[in-house]
Amino acid sequence: MESHFVDHMGSGDVLPMEPKLPELSLKEYRNEHRLEPLQKDLKLPKQKNIVEALDEFWKNSEHCDFLVRIGEYTFPCQRLVLMAYIDSLRNNPDVFDLKLPEDLVSPDIFITLYRWMTDKDILIKRSEIIQLLSVANHLKIEELLHQIWTCLNSDEFCEHGAYQVAEEVLHFKELKELHCPLLMRIQGFFLTFVSSKEFLQLEPESLCFMLSSNEIAVNSESEVFYAAIRWLNHNWPFRLKHVTEVLEKVRLLRMPKKLVKLLESPRGEYQVDRVTQLAEVKKSLEEISFAQILMQHNDGTSLFGEISEIFHVTVPQARKFICHDLSPYHHSDPNVPGRVFSYSDFLNYLALLQTLPPDTLPQLLRRT
Repeated sequence: MESHFVDHMGSGDVLPMEPKLPELSLKEYRNEHRLEPLQKDLKLPKQKNIVEALDEFWKNSEHCDFLVRIGEYTFPCQRLVLMAYIDSLRNNPDVFDLKLPEDLVSPDIFITLYRWMTDKDILIKRSEIIQLLSVANHLKIEELLHQIWTCLNSDEFCEHGAYQVAEEVLHFKELKELHCPLLMRIQGFFLTFVSSKEFLQLEPESLCFMLSSNEIAVNSESEVFYAAIRWLNHNWPFRLKHVTEVLEKVRLLRMPKKLVKLLESPRGEYQVDRVTQLAEVKKSLEEISFAQILMQHNDGTSLFGEISEIFHVTVPQARKFICHDLSPYHHSDPNVPGRVFSYSDFLNYLALLQTLPPDTLPQLLRRT
């Protein structure tokens, strides 16, 4: 039977019936014409790195799931970001908010801290460094503590800057123990610091720590002795009770023998005499004078060593050496005890240092 199809295009032609076509799958084609299944795995290129995607997500502060509270302020945060740095949160995954003490963490410092957590590179203001150190210490963020201390210990962080930081940490109860270690950064800056009002205002503990340091740079131990005299005189007689503990930090055995001998008697400089003429100080000077005479006969034998032990004579370590050509009494040989000079000479040199840039002596020390 013949089928008739109407040509809707208007031609009116009749089309023949289409031949019957077997329904074959591509896999059923004969021989080499058969479509073989794919054997090779396909590699799909990933458009985004998950870490970069999360980083972008966190920076946009989308869908925050944690609240940090500081007084009346609240800060929406990403909990996973905080957990990455704060052990206490990582150990308590069910906690979704954190209250920080207002007296320790200011809102501005927390913003800086969170920015440090989410940004790869962040510039910290000098005025924020100690507050950030305090927060990192409170939250026990070891990585941040390490980074801050690396900056504070770098050569780029100047010695007078180290003193300023040492002064600032005294205002933070949790950081007071860092005060003395920061003072250890002072080397060539020591004599310039001695010329300042801040030196006179040091607490006895801080002064003793500084005077006991091997790092301070002087031309001779006499400068350390006169620095102690300057501090003691600033608030005399209230500092009279500190004379013994302060002078114990001065390495009197390394002072010029002639000066030690002269100090046993009044020299006419009342600031020095009222210290050296104290009974306990006179006794110490006499013992040092005897020890210096004994050391003159050091022949390196075991017999001399035994004699030294009997009289408890031990030569203390020398300080770092510095020579400033503008000083009227500095000498250029670190292997000699130094010239004898007066307390007035010392004060005149300090007056000169007050007119020079604070990094004058540190730069001089780095060149030696």
